Amino acid sequence: MQKIFYEKEIDLFHRLKELVSLTVDESIDYKMEEHGIRALGTLAIKGEYLSDEKKNFLENVELDIYADEQKIIDPQDFHLKVEDFHYDIQDGNLKIKIEVGVYGVEEGENRYIQVDPDPLEEIEALTRDFDEKKKEIKPQIEKMPVEEMPEKKVEELSEKVYETKVKNEVEDDQEDIGAYYLYVVCANDTYESIAKAYNMDEKVIRDYNNNLSLDVGQILIIPYDPKSDTNKV
Repeated sequence: MQKIFYEKEIDLFHRLKELVSLTVDESIDYKMEEHGIRALGTLAIKGEYLSDEKKNFLENVELDIYADEQKIIDPQDFHLKVEDFHYDIQDGNLKIKIEVGVYGVEEGENRYIQVDPDPLEEIEALTRDFDEKKKEIKPQIEKMPVEEMPEKKVEELSEKVYETKVKNEVEDDQEDIGAYYLYVVCANDTYESIAKAYNMDEKVIRDYNNNLSLDVGQILIIPYDPKSDTNKV
C-alpha cells in the first residue's frame, strides 16, 4: 500500500470559534487504460462550525492518480481509501491533513501534497477584506469636517486592491496553481525519460520532488504545464 497525505487550508473568513463536526468522504471512479488504471474523483470535506451562529461548509480536493500496470500487484484490489485525517484551527480558519491509502500497488515512500487554494477563492477573499476595510473607513470619513475630508480616499484604496487582484489572476493563470499529476515510478525510469514523456524540463520535475531517488513504486508529483500536449498522469 502507498500513502498520500493531502494538506489543505479552508478559509472560513477567520470566524471559526468551535468545530462542531468534520467528515472526509471519497468519491472515486476507476478507469482501465492501456497500460494501467486511473483513479479520478474528489475528497469531500464537510463540516459544521460555530461563529456568531452555526454554519456549514463543503470543500473538495480533486484526485487524479494513475498506476502503471508494472506497479499494480492486484488490479482487482486497486482502490483509494481515506484512512485518517487531522485538523488544526488557525486564526479562525481550518487546516486539515488527510491520509489516503492507495491499495493494490507496491509499497513506496509516503508523499505529502499541499493543496493550493482556488484562484477564485483568493480573489473572493481579497474582495471580502476590501469590503471590511471600506466599512471601517466610511464612518471615519462621515465624521470628518468637509474641509478636512480627503478626496477620493476610498477610490484610491479600491484601485490598489484591484491591482492586487489582477496580479493574482494573471499569476494563477500562468502557473495553474493546484493542478498536478501523480506518477508511479516504474523499473528503469529516469528523470530524463519521465520528463520526455510529459514534454517537460527534467530540472522542473527534479526540483518539484526535491530530487527524490526513483525507487520502484515511488510517487512523483508532476506539475501541470499548459504548454505540454500530453494527458499522461
